[in-house]
Amino acid sequence: MTLGERIRLLRKERKLTLKYVSNETNLSIAFLSQLETNKCNATMATLRKIADVLNIHPSLFFEYDEPQNELTSSTADFDYLNLSNNVDAIFTPLKVIIKPGSNINETVTHSGHEFVYCLSGILTLIVSDQQYQLSPGQSYLYDAELPHYWFNHTNELVEFLVVNETKKN
Repeated sequence: MTLGERIRLLRKERKLTLKYVSNETNLSIAFLSQLETNKCNATMATLRKIADVLNIHPSLFFEYDEPQNELTSSTADFDYLNLSNNVDAIFTPLKVIIKPGSNINETVTHSGHEFVYCLSGILTLIVSDQQYQLSPGQSYLYDAELPHYWFNHTNELVEFLVVNETKKN
């Protein structure tokens, strides 16, 4: 199942219309429709907005069959690997790989807290108006309700772990 098909399925399971999701996320109906039909891609910030409206963690958009650490999503700039082994918990661990030169200037906010741990490369983390450079072995915990985003301003891959709280009903 593709990412778009999964988003559509989860939205329809909750009996939500494209108009409702559009109003709640400030994303156009046309964009959401194109996303659900795999005619465009979305940033992690956009997926987070949609997930919040659906009251789920964004990792549920990505399928995985076995309890392995498999690639669950790939965009032009990021690869995401879900490390949860499909366990329903109050937090979700992900391994993120940012390709060299990634520079998407779109911050995201969501409920809870987020913990990042740099594995390789130099991760640039923006939280509110503060910029942090994390080297391998360094970590940072922050309030995810503050605008934040990750960047790779280098010519090397950046790999890091991110653990964030999962919305629970």
